[in-house]
Amino acid sequence: MRKALLFAFLLTIALAQVSLTLSPARVELSLAPGEAFSFPVILQNGLPREEPLTVRLSPFRVREDGGVEELPTGGELCRALQVRPTAFTVPPSGRTEVLVEGRAPEGQGTLACLVVFTAQPRPSRQGGVQVALRPEIGLAVYVTLRGTEKPALRVGVGGEGGSLPVVLENPGNVLQRVSGEALVLDGEGKEAARLRLEEVPVWPGGRRRLMLEPDKPLPPGRYRVVLVLESAHGRYAAEGVWAVP
Repeated sequence: MRKALLFAFLLTIALAQVSLTLSPARVELSLAPGEAFSFPVILQNGLPREEPLTVRLSPFRVREDGGVEELPTGGELCRALQVRPTAFTVPPSGRTEVLVEGRAPEGQGTLACLVVFTAQPRPSRQGGVQVALRPEIGLAVYVTLRGTEKPALRVGVGGEGGSLPVVLENPGNVLQRVSGEALVLDGEGKEAARLRLEEVPVWPGGRRRLMLEPDKPLPPGRYRVVLVLESAHGRYAAEGVWAVP
């Protein structure tokens, strides 16, 4: 069964005494169906010993909590990708360049594939138990098929608690990367706080749940919230009520 990859990739790598970095760590392309593409990826080894790696391709999605989950189906983009070479060794304290290439498949909206670079298994002790870890680091590749985009976003804001609940739902077919700001108004309509929402990816057909933290706790009361968001596909706004106990 595929594991959930919370980009605990990097945590796993640290635990297993591996030091690998990717450049770039994410690639987003806008292409017509059938259009060819290629780009280099550089892997840097931070340790003074060689690191043999192999490559596999996996479809994935961004989960509600922001983690990355590999999927057993939906691999149209993965089937269209090639990585050259598929097995190689990064020299001690050195770097290796690989080439990712392919043609945009048929389809609609945003397609995605995770290019996973896997190191050799090595022993590690966790909680007093000796285990073998196989460190991995992943490159996220997104292709949005130009001319097929149907962007949409539903936004819910408000609730109760010391942090402001926000729910983002993407009923469209393209990946939305949204950012923005929540204006918090007190009972007299005066500004009580501004809460920044940093860029968040929302998967097509998926949702994200967020809690925005004020710089300092607000006095108890009911507040009106106006949330304004932006993405490459437009601007979105929502209003709600925030009850601070």
